[in-house]
Amino acid sequence: MDWFPLCNYTHYSLQKGFSKPKQLARKCSENFYPACGIADYKSISGAVSFYQACISNDIKPIIGCSFDGFALFAKNKQGWFDLISLVSSIDSDGKLDSFMLFQVCKNNNLISVAEDEANSPIKGVDFYKKSESFMDIYYTERSDADLHRIALCSSMKTTLPKVSKAISKGDQVDNQVFFESNDFFLKNKTEITEVIVNDNKLQQFKEIFDKCENYTILSKPMLPSFPTPNGESEEEYLKQLCRDGWRDLLQKTGKIDDEEKKQEYLDRFLMEFKVINQADLFGYFLIVWDILNFCRSQGWMVGPGRGSAAGCLISYLIGITQIDPIEFDLLFERFYNEGRNTDDYVSLPDIDMDVPGNKRDDIILYLKERYGSGNVSQMITFGRLQGRSAIKEVLRVNNACGFGEMNEITKAIPDEASISDQLADMDEEDRSIIRWALINNADELRDYCFVNSNGDLEGDYSEFFRQAINIEGTFKTQGKHAAGVVISAEKLETVCPMVNPRSGNEKVAGLEMADLEALGHVKFDVLGINLLDKLMKIQEITNES
Repeated sequence: MDWFPLCNYTHYSLQKGFSKPKQLARKCSENFYPACGIADYKSISGAVSFYQACISNDIKPIIGCSFDGFALFAKNKQGWFDLISLVSSIDSDGKLDSFMLFQVCKNNNLISVAEDEANSPIKGVDFYKKSESFMDIYYTERSDADLHRIALCSSMKTTLPKVSKAISKGDQVDNQVFFESNDFFLKNKTEITEVIVNDNKLQQFKEIFDKCENYTILSKPMLPSFPTPNGESEEEYLKQLCRDGWRDLLQKTGKIDDEEKKQEYLDRFLMEFKVINQADLFGYFLIVWDILNFCRSQGWMVGPGRGSAAGCLISYLIGITQIDPIEFDLLFERFYNEGRNTDDYVSLPDIDMDVPGNKRDDIILYLKERYGSGNVSQMITFGRLQGRSAIKEVLRVNNACGFGEMNEITKAIPDEASISDQLADMDEEDRSIIRWALINNADELRDYCFVNSNGDLEGDYSEFFRQAINIEGTFKTQGKHAAGVVISAEKLETVCPMVNPRSGNEKVAGLEMADLEALGHVKFDVLGINLLDKLMKIQEITNES
């Protein structure tokens, strides 16, 4: 039985850790480690992407979470749900609910790792004493130590020169050990052998490996039941709405007076309905329809239907969009197609709902009343260091230049959205906004850094540019998603970590959009548009006058 890294901290620990789940899993695979653990501080927001990365690399994922003085790892699927309950119990001050801790630990679905048994939360939990073999790992490669320090300086709101000066004077600084050692990286088999031999704890890793079952945390969509008015099935109610739309939007308007045209609409409807039926998406369409119907019943303006949803005839017939896809020759496949689904996974469509910005909270309240307050939540989002912000952060933390030079550099680096197609064409390993700028805006950046004929970086600022490229995509902050609303069939705090994105704020679903959907939770895009507020005000003034 081989050793494996258990206590890994990723960038989901927000500038405390630096590893990324994909990199972590890939290096474990390269070293033929049989498993890999994650132990982000008071967070399991990275668990889904970590789990998927491990499975893709044929490695057993061991999901855990660290708290003050100890870490807990799930032995089985119930242990995963226990971790969810624990994280959801953390209050706005970051304190763990002691009663919840007692409740989940007594079920013996968790493994505890701590400096000594006195710090282990509950007697009776499988306990392992922390030692050299249970090393904390904060970054994947030894060379990432300087990047981890940049992240730490950013969180500490200081610079590397200031930290170095303080340490040289003998002053104590926060996170000092990370500035004095490069040893918090994921070691390869050669590097770890001596530690394992000296520590003599290999048997404990075999025990942990055996105790942690193979289980999946992924699920198909779990939509709540839509409350139809007369108790009819969701399928029948959707059909009825489509019949109404067919009558009002097609028959009464003369769009299908021509038999050939009528057949075209019918064929399209039957095809779409078959696909929606196969994916069991009746409830999804009804929930979106209901949200927009509620808005219109209040006299609020809503958008006419944005994005690929305009390619769906059923969306048009039930009023989700006001755009006829047949009239404008829009493809349903651009919106949704059965090829997106497998036996294990159902991909959800993406319907953007534009609503008045000052009414969004009212809409969420309506959904909570309809589906249960514990079943509806907004969701978290992570602020990433991208392009301009990455190079700016590196230059600031290194105290490399003044604001004038910094602005000259950042001006040559575009926003991600403006070059998204070009970035998609780059190899994943080389995909970087900054690298793109060095190639395509070379003249503006040549005085600072350039790419030579071998593809390497050169120039006075080449090391800063290298660092900035390597920290692109890492997380810096967390907040509330502008549009995402989760509606679950179950109480969210039992099936999804609920977190405070900022101190004192209402808790939100603590997983990103793709991760929520991978767990089977359904996300709806309800975007508040301030322009709709203004248009409603203009309409109100006009009507009064």
